[in-house]
Amino acid sequence: MTAILAAFLPVAMMILMFSLGLRLALRDITGALRGSPAYGAGLALQVLGLPLLAFAIGSLFGLSPMLMAGLMLVAASPGGVTSNYATHLARGKVGLSVAMTLSTSLLAPITLPLVLVAAGVTAPQPAGLLKISLGMSAVAIVPMLLGMALAHFAPRMVAKMVRVVDPLAKLLFVLMVLATFAQNWGAMQRAFAETGMAVVTLAVIAPMLAFAAGRGLRLEAAATRTIMTEVSLQNVAITIFVAGALLKSPELSIPGLIYAVVMNLVVLVLIGLASLAPRGAEGARLRVR
Repeated sequence: MTAILAAFLPVAMMILMFSLGLRLALRDITGALRGSPAYGAGLALQVLGLPLLAFAIGSLFGLSPMLMAGLMLVAASPGGVTSNYATHLARGKVGLSVAMTLSTSLLAPITLPLVLVAAGVTAPQPAGLLKISLGMSAVAIVPMLLGMALAHFAPRMVAKMVRVVDPLAKLLFVLMVLATFAQNWGAMQRAFAETGMAVVTLAVIAPMLAFAAGRGLRLEAAATRTIMTEVSLQNVAITIFVAGALLKSPELSIPGLIYAVVMNLVVLVLIGLASLAPRGAEGARLRVR
């Protein structure tokens, strides 16, 4: 079963990112990088807000030092690549999501060791983190760029392809969520009593903070949904890789194993809520009374 999942997940990920590339232009990504308040707010929440939130929650629940470090490791991990497709389903700004994911992945070799040191854990070598971050990003970026190139040079062909690729991508997304549940459910059940409520609290409050930031900055509803999705989906594969392969500490990975399940439930709720929003609200600004 593990071998099947290990083969399925990367292939499914590439198809998802290819389908996103078919409807994405380079200007969508570069535009998010040029002085965008949404990009700045999202990056600040990812890099600073989530680790501080994890520390506060860990202190509130009285976690042991190692579990506290594991929770902060989850929070410091870069955005998950599936967040890009989840943003599409949540009617967010995919270009903004991609920009945030790439930025946090490139920053992870610096920010993640700093957070671990602050948590009292010996930090891994940045080179190992950079290698895994770039490797996982390449799985997403290459097929996305291929889709973008096709959309630019062969728009008529892409218009026909989308009719087939879109339903396939949605099906694969659902299967990936179910695969995550199957892969981590047993570990989550065994470890939930130790740190489960702290992990659930992090997963629930993170998008609430993003929503509050969106309202405070009067961002478009779509941009706010993007940040909410992005801060909810962490790259738990990097969390587990750092804890197990680099630091040889299985206990450090416990919060990550639980978060892998919980974050998908939270994002499914976000996607469901987005589907209920009026279509005409895409360009509307969130108003503050």
